[in-house]
Amino acid sequence: MSATNPVTVNEVSPRVLSRELVLLLCVLALVLMLALTALLSRLYHRKIHTLADAMFAQGEADEQAKNFNAALTDYRNALVYNPGNTRFQFHLAKALAAAGRDEEARSYLLNLLSESPGSGEVNLELARVAAHINSMADAMRYYQGAIYGEWDRDPIGMRWQARRELCEFLLNRGAVKQAAPEVIALAENTPADDPLRLKISGQLLLRTQQWSRAQELYQTLLAANRNDEQSLAGAAQATFELGQYVTAMEYFDRLTRERREQPDLLNLYDMTGRVLAVDPFLSGLPADVRSQRAANALSMAQTRAEACAPQTGRPLDKTPPQTDLQRLYQQDKSLQQDWTQPNLQRFPDRLEAAMAYVFNVENAAALACGEPQGDDRALWLLGRSRSVVNR
Repeated sequence: MSATNPVTVNEVSPRVLSRELVLLLCVLALVLMLALTALLSRLYHRKIHTLADAMFAQGEADEQAKNFNAALTDYRNALVYNPGNTRFQFHLAKALAAAGRDEEARSYLLNLLSESPGSGEVNLELARVAAHINSMADAMRYYQGAIYGEWDRDPIGMRWQARRELCEFLLNRGAVKQAAPEVIALAENTPADDPLRLKISGQLLLRTQQWSRAQELYQTLLAANRNDEQSLAGAAQATFELGQYVTAMEYFDRLTRERREQPDLLNLYDMTGRVLAVDPFLSGLPADVRSQRAANALSMAQTRAEACAPQTGRPLDKTPPQTDLQRLYQQDKSLQQDWTQPNLQRFPDRLEAAMAYVFNVENAAALACGEPQGDDRALWLLGRSRSVVNR
């Protein structure tokens, strides 16, 4: 019987080798498939993002062209391919607001705000939506959020813009007192080397009747460009309201005739001329001109009182007098001789008392019958400016 040959240690079964090779090939195939899948996935997502970006770019173009309905479609299509893109969501919200779909815009913006509560950009858009629907409390809150929020680009400029919009929102709704401190803050945060923004601040100061601040701002602008018509007009208006009529006329005279005759300045310019024409206190006037102006003022005041009395139903000659207008009118009767034009010229020290009487009559008539017009208004304004000067 022949003996079998034993298998040596180094000998391997062909079956074992084939099994290991198959396993190795399977692993390599799996790795290759995974790599291919990852590559295809990247290519797919790149293609998807490319499509989303293209649709978003088309949306921006449509939005700039004011074609908001088309922009909405473009932005929504972009979000189908890239639903988590907050930039796409923000622009969709802006387009919705521009299309007048405020509630939808607000919904998107509130979601964005919940993710980035300090976003100045989102707060500003929410403020605009609130302003559009006349929600005063929300508009105030979101404008403040924009003013003190975070901005990715030009934070100083964007905060200035947000505050400007807040000022105009309040003023357009007649909230002058609420707007005043915001306008002051706006002016104080306007760069001294930015004439365009300074002029915007100046106009807002005028609208909030902050005459001294407006005058100072326009004087700064005129120091850099003394012939700038917008600054001259603003300075003239502020100076007029401060009762500085000589200086106001100097500003008016530096304007072109066409600018002076525009509606926003024509009445102020005319009234400035009237005030200067009735003012007996102007420096350089001869004594006879001063006395004649005072006498004319006394005559106008008497006429004004006589015209006002029938409107009140209280005759001026009632005894004893009960109203300020009655007392002043009867006082005039006793002083007429002292305040004639010759006596005022001969005794110039009487002129101050005569004009004080005129101003008192004009004030009393204004209280009883409303603010005067024409030359009576000029006297009334002159009296107000004198009371400020002499205070």
